[in-house]
Parts: sequence; structure tokens; C-alpha cells
Amino acid sequence: MKDARDALCEYGRRTVEQGYVVGSSGNLSIRDGDVVAVTPSGVQLDRLRPEECPVVDLEGRVVDGCLVPSSETPMHLALYDTAPDATAIVHTHSVFGAVVATTHDALPAIHYNVLAFGGRDVRVADYATYGTPELALNVRTALAGGRTAALIANHGGVTLGTDIDQVFERTSVLEWLCEVYVRACGIGGPRILGDAELEDVERRLKTYTVGGRQTA
Repeated sequence: MKDARDALCEYGRRTVEQGYVVGSSGNLSIRDGDVVAVTPSGVQLDRLRPEECPVVDLEGRVVDGCLVPSSETPMHLALYDTAPDATAIVHTHSVFGAVVATTHDALPAIHYNVLAFGGRDVRVADYATYGTPELALNVRTALAGGRTAALIANHGGVTLGTDIDQVFERTSVLEWLCEVYVRACGIGGPRILGDAELEDVERRLKTYTVGGRQTA
């Protein structure tokens, strides 16, 4: 798990640099088969060293490392159980994500990039105390249907995917969408894309090309 631990440190620093976490808040994990490397509890992510990252099995038992795993490890493990193809998770306390999660039941389609998360909005999981099975269940519910991002009421946000680079990009897009929405609310009623508009984007995405190659 050396590569996974190194990656947790690298992307942990990025979350701090981008302002997605404050102090020791937020956590990341990377899954490799039946074990998960996760950031430890109470350690600032921009000061994290690879050897400080605990490794747990899928039941949450520490199999390597001397520090206590993040208090949100149960949520990470619950999401890996729900989405077996996922190999990385990033949980943040970013400012604009927290604002939306504190005031709304969902982030609406302020921009078509919302479709990148598998739905036509971003759901806000019901509030529960951090680190509890209740919170893990609420986040699982918000991500049902193959979604890859959710906000967490009065808390923050979470993204998942097939590698840590992809997940960090999703984290950035989620925060950007939240910022656009919050700023738009400050100067007037935001225009929200409707089903017909989003369906048109979905059709175009099916024939989207990358490097001259059609993706579908």
C-alpha cells in the first residue's frame, strides 16, 4: 500500500491548498482489493506522512499502521460496499459545499456539469453525527443509483470514483458548482436547467470525443 499512502499525502496536501478542508477536517481513502488506506484521525492533511496512514480491512480492523483511522472510516467502508468499482473517496468540508449543504436539500442543475455526478442534481444526505453508522447510511442513500457525489447536511461533501485523481477532479467540480450557485443566489434568482436542456446535453455526451475518438 505504499503507493496508496503516498497518494493520500499528495492529495491531502492538495485539499488543503485548494481550501477544501480546514485543520484536520476532511479525509481521504484508497482501496486496493480487500484493504483500504485511509487518512488518520486528528492529523492535518498538509502535514501527513505516508507511514502515518492506517490500513484497514473491509470490516474496519487496522491491519497496518500505528495511528487511529479517520472517524469517518465507517462511511468510506459503507460506500465501497455500495460501489464495488470505486477505489478512492474524498470527503471535504469546503466552504461553498457546506453553505449549500446547510441550506438546501439538493444542489440544482445550475450548470450541465452536474451530470458528471450521475444525476440531474446533487443530493444532500440527511444530517447525522459524524462517524456514526447513521451518517454512513444517509450518505449511501444520497449516492444511490450510481451517483458519484453528494453533499452532507450541515457538514460537507463526498465524492468517489475509480482513482484518486478522478475523485479529486470531481471534488473540484462539485465545489465550483456550489460556488457558482451561491454567488448566483446573491445577485438574483439563478436560472436552473430543465429536463429538456439536460436531456440534450446527455445526448451530446453520448457522442463526445476525446482526442478525436468518440466515447460512445
